[in-house]
Parts: sequence; structure tokens; C-alpha cells
Amino acid sequence: MQNEIKIYKVLTNIQGKYIPKLVCYGHYEGGMSFIIGTTLVGTTLGDHITEQQKTKAIEALKAIHDHGVLHNDVRKENILINDNGNVHIIDFGMASLEDLKKKRKSFNRELLELSRLLDYYTM
Repeated sequence: MQNEIKIYKVLTNIQGKYIPKLVCYGHYEGGMSFIIGTTLVGTTLGDHITEQQKTKAIEALKAIHDHGVLHNDVRKENILINDNGNVHIIDFGMASLEDLKKKRKSFNRELLELSRLLDYYTM
């Protein structure tokens, strides 16, 4: 969870728009485990999403990538849609900070992976 907190700090300016807001974090005594608290933003992908929601999800991942963060765990359960139809990406436990120029193929592959996943659910 230390990594996830580090990633959230890198993504500070997109919290609330593309990812949940980090509201608190810390660790239990002895420094053994971290706890993390974020705003609840919605439910995972249902049976169908709109083309607009697909576009928003891709936009969210691109914003994450623009900060040099590779999510590394793009899947249905890590994409939330709230009651207003806004899309948020969650779970940065496996995310890594990468050099966008050196790892361009990895970022492009992850975008393609998300696009294919969303194609399955797009109406």
C-alpha cells in the first residue's frame, strides 16, 4: 500500500476527476501495514456502457499515463461508474512510475488493453 499512496501523490491533480480522492492514509503501530481511505465513486462496469463512458475511461487512463504512471491492472473491477455516469479508475496497488518516452510501448499496450475491454461492454 505504500506504493499506492506514492502513486496517489503523483496523481494529486486528477483526483476526483479521473480517480477517487485520497482522503487519508497511514499505518498501524510498528509500521507493518498501511491503511488507505478514498472517496467512494461508483460501481464496477455493468453489462453495458455508453460510447461516451468508454471515451471518458480512455481519457482517464491517458491522464494517468501523462503523469508517468502505468496502472498494470486494467480490468473490469478497476473501472467505476458513478450515478452521474462519470468514470473513475481505481486500485493502484500494482501501478508503477515509468519514463513515458522510454516505455511508450507499455503505455500504448495498456491503452489498447483498456479499449478492447471497454469494447466488450459498449452499447
